[in-house]
Amino acid sequence: MRGCSAGAAGAEMALIAPVLAGLLFVGMDVGLAFWEKHQLEQAAQRGIELAVAPGTIGTGSFSYLGPEVRAAYGKPVQSLTVDNWLECNGVRQSNWNSFCPAGQTFARFVSVRVQAEYVPNYSFGGLLHGDGQNGGFMLTGDAAVRLQ
Repeated sequence: MRGCSAGAAGAEMALIAPVLAGLLFVGMDVGLAFWEKHQLEQAAQRGIELAVAPGTIGTGSFSYLGPEVRAAYGKPVQSLTVDNWLECNGVRQSNWNSFCPAGQTFARFVSVRVQAEYVPNYSFGGLLHGDGQNGGFMLTGDAAVRLQ
């Protein structure tokens, strides 16, 4: 008889269990990060939906979108940018309210960009450390639409 193999499975499990647990926790954090990214995209899309709602285009001031996007995300954001512009023949103009010269193709656009920091639940001793304020990673949600 070569040797007793009783308990070999337990020893192998003790060796591989920390690796499996680490993979599980990393997978959970990556999944949560994707969920947060999805939430940011949804908040930006909500702002765009409001921008194209009937009766909201008016003067070109889309300042009312910011609070709506923040409310849709429901958590603190690092930055929120609402931009609107006019293009004449594909060239961005400085004034939304101006008109393109006769014969030129015109288009008016609105975009929403929202950023928030995702801090991983498990840092694994600093291995998962981003460049955000709290050591997390900056996630971005953005959406744009052509109005005219």
